[in-house]
Amino acid sequence: PASVREWYGYAGAVEVLAKYSNDDPPIAVSRFSVTRWNSAQLIPFRNENQGVCVWALLLDGSVDPPVYVDVDSGGREWHLVAPTFSTYVRTCVWDYKKVLHRPELLQAQNAPLSSAAARQLEEMFRTEPTTYGWPGSTQYRFQGDGFAILVWSTENQADWFLSGENEAALEVGLRAISGIDNVGGAFYRADRS
Repeated sequence: PASVREWYGYAGAVEVLAKYSNDDPPIAVSRFSVTRWNSAQLIPFRNENQGVCVWALLLDGSVDPPVYVDVDSGGREWHLVAPTFSTYVRTCVWDYKKVLHRPELLQAQNAPLSSAAARQLEEMFRTEPTTYGWPGSTQYRFQGDGFAILVWSTENQADWFLSGENEAALEVGLRAISGIDNVGGAFYRADRS
């Protein structure tokens, strides 16, 4: 597909996928191969670092194909992650550049994200693309003034990440979201500095 060809045509494209991840190695283009799932054809392009899951492009004839993930099923169950490869790459970079690799980072494990909380976050902040499948069932992204929020949501819990450009921005973000699903008291420092 054109968007995939364009991406891998950039110098360092594979390195970007490696850098903006949880050490999940991309598969070299020279090792791409087609795998079948029901009547669909997929091209795996990235593995999870402990072999838990594999991400793949769905060959559906589109210029910018959707990305699917297989989580520990050996290729029997694939789930939509992102509607396009471009969205997938964008969210990988956003997660690690705006949230997970910032020096000011708080994390919380909380009760499942309520639908009211999701609506409240959407009303309060700029919404970034939502993805699905791994980690968690749904990954929500929001941006405030100098801070960013990433929520990995499952039916059993929500993992919250709040990052700030600096300590003051982090504090503003924490005050803004503390009452949402009562997450404020669950945060702890997770700084990478």
